[in-house]
Amino acid sequence: REFICVFDLRFRELNLVAGPVSLLGLLRSRFRYLAPVLPELLGSTGSLLFILDGLDEFKHRLDWDTPDRDIGVDSEVPVWELVVALVKGSLLPEASVILTSRPSTEVPKRFFQRCCVVLGFEEAQVKDYTSKFFKDAQVASKVYGYIVGNDGLFVLSFIPLYCYIICTALAEFFVGGREDRSGGGAEDRDGSRSLELNPPRTVSEVYYCYLYTAIKHHALRGTANSSASKSEVFSLVRAQLTSLGKLAYENLLRNKIMFDRADLESFGLEPREVHSTFLSQILVPVEEEKVEMFAFFHLTVQEHLAALYCAVNLSSPEHILRGLEFWCFGELLPSAPSPLLLAPDFHPDQTRVENLQMFTRFFMGLVRARLDHQLTGMEPDPLDREEILTRLGVWFQTQFKSRELPNQTALNLLHCLTELHVERVAKVVAPEIKRLNLFKMKLSVVDCAALYYVLQFSPHRLEELNLGYSNIGNRGLHRLGPILHRCESLFLRYNCLDREAAILESAVLKSEDCQVKKLFMCGNNLGSEGVLELWLALEQNSTVEELYLDITGITERGTEEMVNCLSKNTTLKTLTMVGNEIGEAGKDRLRELSRSRPGLRIIGDFVDDLGLLQAYLDWVEEIRADRDQMDSVKNVDALQSVLKGLRVTGTQGEGLNAQKAKQLETKILQLLESPSVLTADR
Repeated sequence: REFICVFDLRFRELNLVAGPVSLLGLLRSRFRYLAPVLPELLGSTGSLLFILDGLDEFKHRLDWDTPDRDIGVDSEVPVWELVVALVKGSLLPEASVILTSRPSTEVPKRFFQRCCVVLGFEEAQVKDYTSKFFKDAQVASKVYGYIVGNDGLFVLSFIPLYCYIICTALAEFFVGGREDRSGGGAEDRDGSRSLELNPPRTVSEVYYCYLYTAIKHHALRGTANSSASKSEVFSLVRAQLTSLGKLAYENLLRNKIMFDRADLESFGLEPREVHSTFLSQILVPVEEEKVEMFAFFHLTVQEHLAALYCAVNLSSPEHILRGLEFWCFGELLPSAPSPLLLAPDFHPDQTRVENLQMFTRFFMGLVRARLDHQLTGMEPDPLDREEILTRLGVWFQTQFKSRELPNQTALNLLHCLTELHVERVAKVVAPEIKRLNLFKMKLSVVDCAALYYVLQFSPHRLEELNLGYSNIGNRGLHRLGPILHRCESLFLRYNCLDREAAILESAVLKSEDCQVKKLFMCGNNLGSEGVLELWLALEQNSTVEELYLDITGITERGTEEMVNCLSKNTTLKTLTMVGNEIGEAGKDRLRELSRSRPGLRIIGDFVDDLGLLQAYLDWVEEIRADRDQMDSVKNVDALQSVLKGLRVTGTQGEGLNAQKAKQLETKILQLLESPSVLTADR
């Protein structure tokens, strides 16, 4: 699309809008240089693009189901109503809109044509980023080698922001001969040696290391010598760090991320020092035309400092557990005085728990740091390590055992356990996780690492692991590889998997400890070479009873070893291969397999099985009812593949199967041709 004008509107700045405002007034205020031509621009809305950046940072709750009002560019309405009207298309319906947000925030996907997920770096891009971050090629090589050599860091480095934080933190140890003085002992005088013994493993540890680096090279400038210990470094800035953490925490609960001078002063922070001390690395001015505002350079830094403030100042195990109840579930028990460091005028309705997930993960990591006496210089009161770990284990165990956890909440609790990184706690919790359904949740490699960390401690099989439509790719599957053999029902549908994933899954099926009974690989591009690996694995596997390979790119070549291998298998009961172009030779081999394995139910064409046809009809209806499922071209491609398969096998005839097949064909055609589905309301 060729746009004549792009309006970049950031939700953190829209938070500053007080009172009703018109779109014309908002744009005049935000883009003063466009004021003379705005009426003309708004007269050709088909050439305009609005970028609404950072929905997760918006303080207002948005009601996407509210009836549309007749709103014009001159209509003055609350800013949240203006946003809803723009997104839904009731205001400037011909304009284009891009909306960005964290994955954990509820986004109205049904109003958009496409939903894109930022997958992060590939391994080569991590190396490239490191070489650009460190101008010295030798230093860049050492840092990259260190990252690759430490699995926890390597996983985190695929997220671009974490990669930046990691590089900034590691600069302390690798650039200019700096040495880590974290412990003060002789063994800690060599920075690289100390790092080698205690590499940061979790997101919390990486951010704490980053914070230490920022403080040391700004707070100590002209104040103390470079050999000061970590305890001395934090002691020098303890008061400012406490004030900064309190500012971060109290405003995080209110969904407030921008501050004026009065805000800073009310928390004991002098605005002029923001530009001259270590705080300049943490707090930066945000350009705003009307008033000077301040914000943390990224929301995660505010979340980390808020978590540090709570980890240092919560005084008992009881307070920590009550904090988790509130931050994870919004459950706040009345008490006076409040044990949760809440402001006197705070009201629970101001908080959206879905926006506190990263904060809770940081908090758990910093609780462990406190128990391990790593928060030196912050002087927190001592906690009984045994008591708090025992009670945390019981608390997490109870959540998985007694609550019906939404997918996002369950994933967040797994991340919290990963950040806590205490094996005895994970061992208490893992046995309670018997089924895990993360269907249609877009999972990063860091998410997969959290799943693996907790589930590795389960002593029994997992009844079901549903990762359908989770976009984990080969990289995510590799992270989960060591636990896949214990999944009785394993759903990996539509996950951007290919031959490499088929090789990994084949190794799982060959494992002596394999407990997989149902394996769903539909909608992945395994190809003929990939499925050949699965046939060879099934030749010796004795657990798999159902295998679903619909729409996996199998050709005639992929059926060559099928009869030979599966004739030797005695446990497989169901095999589906619809939506693949296996040719006449492939169909002959399916018939041969059916003769050699009379107990094996084989579904090679849609019309072969009434239950399968009904399942696909239900799937099409689900897409029709929930247009979020059309946010990826993968579903469109899958529908096209089903349609092609139906036409190859034919939908003519009088039987019930033929009637269902014809019905399915008609519904798919209607869905694919419907502009209201594929292009949404805009």
